[in-house]
Formats: sequence, C-alpha cells, structure tokens
Amino acid sequence: MTDHRHRGWSQPPPAPPPTARRSRFPRWRPLTWVILAFNLLMLLWLVVGLNAASDEGESCTDQLCQDANDVGTAIGAGIVLFIWAAGAVILGVIWLVTNRSLQQGPPQRPPQRW
Repeated sequence: MTDHRHRGWSQPPPAPPPTARRSRFPRWRPLTWVILAFNLLMLLWLVVGLNAASDEGESCTDQLCQDANDVGTAIGAGIVLFIWAAGAVILGVIWLVTNRSLQQGPPQRPPQRW
C-alpha cells in the first residue's frame, strides 16, 4: 500500500465519483416517450391492418375479388403511412421547439418602460 505522502502529495487524490445506478429505462423527456409510443402504435396499426387484409383476401375465389382486395389493402396502407409520416413530422417539430437545452440563457423579460 502506498501512502499519499509517500508519493509527494499534500492531500490524498480525490476519490472517483460514485457510479450512478443505471435504470432500466433511459431518462428522456416525456415528449420523447410520446413520440416512441406513437411510432410503435402506428407500426402495430400497419401490421394488424395488413394482416387483416391478407386474411380477407383468402375468401376471394375469383381474380377480380383478389385484385379489389389488393387495391384496398394498398390504399389503406398508404393512408396509415401518410398519417404516420404527418404525425411524426408534427411531433418532431414540437419536440425540437420545446427543447430546453437549445435555449440560450434565462428567458428575456421585456423592458419596463418603452
């Protein structure tokens, strides 16, 4: 064992900072969790919708019915993808606008006299 005085130090070296216990979930802003939940919900909606459409197509016996089912599935998937993209853009803009780490200094007050 070496003593701090033996190495020529007047004080012992600082102790390493205590390691923070890692939680199971990252500490994100609440809106980040909303965006994550929205994306998972939209993915689930798309998968369930496509699965339901493929199950309905099995009952078709003629080609016209199968083609109509395929067109309806494509239109439905396109609508879900459009809603997904629009919602992601809107939530992303809100997330960027409300980001406190990008704001510079304390909020500015207007002058008392103009």
